[in-house]
Amino acid sequence: MDNRSSGFINNFTLKMIAIITMVIDHIGYIFIPTQTSYYEIFRAIGRISFPIFCFLIIEGFFHTRSHVNYLIRLCVFALLSEIPFDLAFHKTLFYWDSQNVFVTLALGLLAIFCLEEMNNRRIYVIPLVLIGIAAIFSHCDYGIGGVLLICMFYLTRHNPGIRILLTGLILYMFYNPMELYGMIALIPILCYNGKRGPRAKMVFYWFYPVHLLALYGLSLLI
Repeated sequence: MDNRSSGFINNFTLKMIAIITMVIDHIGYIFIPTQTSYYEIFRAIGRISFPIFCFLIIEGFFHTRSHVNYLIRLCVFALLSEIPFDLAFHKTLFYWDSQNVFVTLALGLLAIFCLEEMNNRRIYVIPLVLIGIAAIFSHCDYGIGGVLLICMFYLTRHNPGIRILLTGLILYMFYNPMELYGMIALIPILCYNGKRGPRAKMVFYWFYPVHLLALYGLSLLI
């Protein structure tokens, strides 16, 4: 089992790191020309956020009072975030070829449900495969690699050494080389102490669609 007693980063701090690096990434994508070195720097910093969100999905799974309510919450915010996501990144109300990260996180949580039940009933391998197919055809952010990353964090929850190896492998196999900057996320994750910290759960959920709308509005003024 992970030795978290010596860690100095709590759940709240992890979320703040993920949110700050995510916002930096989105600012780079929306406002900075791709041919500049600043664009590369902003996007590289932004790679840190997603592995942390994947890790936090696993923490949420093991600490939530209701798995069903947790999934419903992710699905609701996937719906609420889609138009802000499409406006911010594609400048249109509906863009069917790309879905926001809450879709990926919800599919990853569904996959965890299946892995949890597969210990006793192997039939759950069927919906697990269907979830993978859904991740591919829904064009959700980070796609099937994102769902696999969430599953990997679940399977290596008590083995951080293997987690480091598999994180690098998944990022290398499914994405471009810049995504390997996501390995930096493992540093604060390794420093995680398992404590909750200040309670602001719904603030983090609402932040995603609200900040996307704010960035879109700002892009119209610039």
